[in-house]
Amino acid sequence: MASKSLVLAALLIVVVVSASQLPRGAAGLGASPNTNTSFVVSGIVPCATGNSINLATVPSFPNALVQLVCGSNVVGSTTTDSTGAFLFSQSSASRDLVAAILGNLCKVVVATPLGACDKSLAGATGTLSAPLKLLDITTGSGSGSDLGGLFGGIIGLVGQILGGLIGGILNLGTQSFSFV
Repeated sequence: MASKSLVLAALLIVVVVSASQLPRGAAGLGASPNTNTSFVVSGIVPCATGNSINLATVPSFPNALVQLVCGSNVVGSTTTDSTGAFLFSQSSASRDLVAAILGNLCKVVVATPLGACDKSLAGATGTLSAPLKLLDITTGSGSGSDLGGLFGGIIGLVGQILGGLIGGILNLGTQSFSFV
């Protein structure tokens, strides 16, 4: 048991050191060299106020402008469909952007006021936003991890992605939206 803990600790140190060695571009998240890593972010936007909004109990927000924000940078935008669903996709993401996503520095922010989906919410002041959650990592070989398997293998894969050694697709979703 102790040897497994030491191996896990060593893997975490490798990931942290790899992330800290990533080049930081002066122009922001897009300035570092691109990786072979792509990412996909998907979700459904609720039309409601509150914290940890349960999508099963509220209507969705169609035709809303949704932005992917990492730190203070907007790195992508899209519009929800008629069911409130959205999808961001980017291939060859920069190392800085991959590090920001894996470091929990990114979130989805709804730029359209809530009054657009429900007139009774027109006076609400704040912003709907949700942090990201990693759902799956698909490697260049086409195999995916279910994130329920061996934790050390995932840490190793994340370290390889950060190091740019392999290509892959980060499949991300949103955690619960909150109105802040």
